[in-house]
Amino acid sequence: MSDPQPDFRERYGGAALVTGASAGIGETFCHALAERKMDLVLVARRKGKLNELAEELARKHEIRVDVIAQDLGTSDGPALVKKAVDELDIDIGLLVNNAGYGTHGDFVEQDVEREAAMVDLNCRAPLVLTHLFLPRMVTRGKGGLIFTASMAGFQPTPYLACYGATKAFDLMLAESLWAELKGSGIDVLALCPGVTPTEFQEIANVKSLGPAIAMTTREEVVEAALAAFGKKPTVVPGVVNKVLNLSVRFGSRARVAQMSGYFAKPRDGADD
Repeated sequence: MSDPQPDFRERYGGAALVTGASAGIGETFCHALAERKMDLVLVARRKGKLNELAEELARKHEIRVDVIAQDLGTSDGPALVKKAVDELDIDIGLLVNNAGYGTHGDFVEQDVEREAAMVDLNCRAPLVLTHLFLPRMVTRGKGGLIFTASMAGFQPTPYLACYGATKAFDLMLAESLWAELKGSGIDVLALCPGVTPTEFQEIANVKSLGPAIAMTTREEVVEAALAAFGKKPTVVPGVVNKVLNLSVRFGSRARVAQMSGYFAKPRDGADD
């Protein structure tokens, strides 16, 4: 981890709310923001894991940490989170829209309800949460929004078709808000990691999605995000990933789609 930035609490004017906080990149965001002395609101479905993390962070960093156990994929999930935050009397200065999941395999073999639920969690939830928490930031004249998108959002993603489409939505939403809110005192960032070991691979039933040299750790991803926050609209963690991302701009979309499909296609023995 890099040296903590003690101005985060003052810079954003309130606590940080992190969705998908119980594991993976979300949990790593919680540790990094706690090091920067930000109070936290942890949101995910698994209350037990959230409580354990909250106790650890509060004790170690002497900050306030609240837990909201809520499924954001439900139609009223985001509104229930906002209601809980209001009842806790917490001002949110930084919203980390991180919760999400993916599926992997032939599109025709995917369960339509699970795909639709992915759109609700990956797209609808961050959209609604941003609508709910952004007005207060605008009134205050300071705040921050981080959207966990993906390198998958930059190009077509065969065998990850719905997931890639949801991450393109998150990427475009974040970059649009970055431009729209520029000069308002509100920082906006689209975080676009490549392959990073998290529960995503287990849930999506993925064993490999590209060369190991492009792999980044959760800590590298989060540190890249916080270093870029307030300086640029988008960050792709990892030198190799930056090169790979730039390379897609020089090929036709048809060729890029074919190459993306080559790396993402399930191999015999690689996925069940």
